[in-house]
Amino acid sequence: MPRIDIQQILIRMLVLTLSLSTHEYAHARMAYHLGDDTAERQGRLTLNPMKHLDPLGALAFIIAGFGWARPVPVNPVRFNRNKVKNMRTGMMRVALAGPVSNLIIAFIANLIYQIIRFVLIAFKVTANTGLAGMIDILFLILLTFYVSNISLALFNMLPIPPLDGSRVLGGFLSDRAYQKYMSIQQYSMIILFALIVFGRGIIGRLIGYAAIPIDYVLRVPVESLFNALSKAVLG
Repeated sequence: MPRIDIQQILIRMLVLTLSLSTHEYAHARMAYHLGDDTAERQGRLTLNPMKHLDPLGALAFIIAGFGWARPVPVNPVRFNRNKVKNMRTGMMRVALAGPVSNLIIAFIANLIYQIIRFVLIAFKVTANTGLAGMIDILFLILLTFYVSNISLALFNMLPIPPLDGSRVLGGFLSDRAYQKYMSIQQYSMIILFALIVFGRGIIGRLIGYAAIPIDYVLRVPVESLFNALSKAVLG
């Protein structure tokens, strides 16, 4: 019987709660910025996870490492025409806000990790101290935030309605092509369920490959900076 790692499950739940809530809040905030207060009037302009979490999407995140939240309601008719060229352009901006927020979380998680690591080196804190266990857990939480938020951003950019990628792609389609493309949204939950059950490995590999350049951009410059600082301190 496989061993259940309670600690890892709890960490995944923490990451899920904060990351998906921030993702949906970013959608609501961008829509509000563009003039649509639909989400705000329905209480979705908040970081409160109870307003955003979707049971199936949460379960998918815990099991597979990627998932989704309850979509924020957006009415593009209410967009301020002084801020957007057309409704689909506005929807593209709203859609991009979610994945971008996940990448920002990933960047912050790595930044905090590098700061803590630098402080430990500067003050010569070793693994023999009583703080070792707490530091290991904190590093695991930060690593989970980093990896999971990159995965969330990439998964949500898949061009499958109602994922954010479909709205981004839709901004480049003609009106006729867009209508045909969005007509598959009625089958979206079936498609997503099938992808998670049967295509998890394929999606995981695709996300893994796409994450390589993102990881390089988000992690390497910050890591190089703090490595240089650490060498200066040790020197």
